[in-house]
Amino acid sequence: MADDRQHRNAVTFWGGARTTRRRALTIGAGGALALAGTVPTLAPRASAQETPVAGPVTVTDNGLPPENQPEAIEVYNQTVERFQAANPAITVESTANSWDPQTFPARLAAGELEDAFGVPYTEPQGIIARGQAADITEYLQGWEFFDSFNPGALGIATGQDGRLYGIPTYGYVLGLMYNRAFFEEAGLDPNAPPTTWEAFREAAKTLTANGHAGFAETSKDNQGGWHFTAWSYAAGGTPVTAENGRWTVAFNDEVGVSVLQLLKDLRYTDRAMTERQLLNQDDTRQMLATGQIAMAVQAPDSLPWIAERFPDVDIAQFGFGILPQNGGNATLGGGSVWMFNPKSSPEVLRAAVQWILFKEFNLENLDARLQADQARGALIGAPETPIFSGAFQEQRQAVFAKYANAPIENYRTFIEGSETLELRAEPPVETQQLYAALDPAVQAVLTDEGADPQALLDEAASGFQAQVLDQAPPPATPTA
Repeated sequence: MADDRQHRNAVTFWGGARTTRRRALTIGAGGALALAGTVPTLAPRASAQETPVAGPVTVTDNGLPPENQPEAIEVYNQTVERFQAANPAITVESTANSWDPQTFPARLAAGELEDAFGVPYTEPQGIIARGQAADITEYLQGWEFFDSFNPGALGIATGQDGRLYGIPTYGYVLGLMYNRAFFEEAGLDPNAPPTTWEAFREAAKTLTANGHAGFAETSKDNQGGWHFTAWSYAAGGTPVTAENGRWTVAFNDEVGVSVLQLLKDLRYTDRAMTERQLLNQDDTRQMLATGQIAMAVQAPDSLPWIAERFPDVDIAQFGFGILPQNGGNATLGGGSVWMFNPKSSPEVLRAAVQWILFKEFNLENLDARLQADQARGALIGAPETPIFSGAFQEQRQAVFAKYANAPIENYRTFIEGSETLELRAEPPVETQQLYAALDPAVQAVLTDEGADPQALLDEAASGFQAQVLDQAPPPATPTA
């Protein structure tokens, strides 16, 4: 769910295999997200190397920055020029059409979908199952650094047939973004953000002063359900389970109720939240940037998002901590994947894969782009979860380190604290519909002091089970 257009200047800070409590997600080699027991086995590696495109070929994608970011567009166009100079047979045409699951089927059917399109981690398995993505196995496996991908990252875009249908490019972990100056004003240690629900409530109350609220939470555009899921992970819950060959709702258990009760208490008992409600992620980011709130649940890509849109804001005033915990010792991790139009010709698909690999991972281009981003004042160095391991990951890190300008120490509690948490994937079935079903319950406890958390979740569970889960394909049987 996080904004995948803001991740490109991130630096990976944690990596290496480790042992932790595992349920839905584990840390793979190099620190990438790896789905435990659900990652399909990859098809045998093709022996063919990357083949140049004969051309001429035109490739379309939806990676252009929004029109209100002219400097970012200029840097993006420089990447296009470098790629086309190295690949004169390929012309790249980009749009700023962001991912929209509502319009996606119609755009695909009408032939309006780009050849390469970016989606969040919640989408690939459904897209693959519905036959809405091209098989790019032969094109991707020919890339010289293919073996550097973490298996868990590749698993996000691997079908049950073991074929590859996408290229993972970015991983995030949800945490707590906060205003360090407000912490100091309130007598709180800016280097020690709250790590438990109890401490979080106390901090939110203390920070509600001088015209700003202690905390704000999202509740619309499926983002209430997104954060509800993260809070439930922090308390040891899971919204959906696979039992006896079928999907079953689980978000209306005592953990789910405790999540809504936490938010209701913050709003009405503690009076520590904003009066304005029905917010999305961009709203809470703007509230952080303009000093209206002290804390919000965010992914680290919120840091460059704010730096890009609020250039006069001192980015050093913000810190990052782990998502406060209530016995779950876990948080939600996600990311972004490039997928490809199944209606595109093989030659266009080959060219599209080459373009995405160059744009996202070519080291010379990365160096030139970061240099340009640094020159225009972009923030470089927000933490993210790596999708590579080994020598190639080290080379990427060296390039990022060369240009990093983010106040890394402000994120130290997040970086080190994330090592102690289980990073859990977003729910694996009809994720966006799940989030949409939960939004009204989150909205209710934030706008109605008399709202009943259990009744709200029971109602949402009944509808989601009958209308969505009972109609969904059964859980896949993991391959050996």
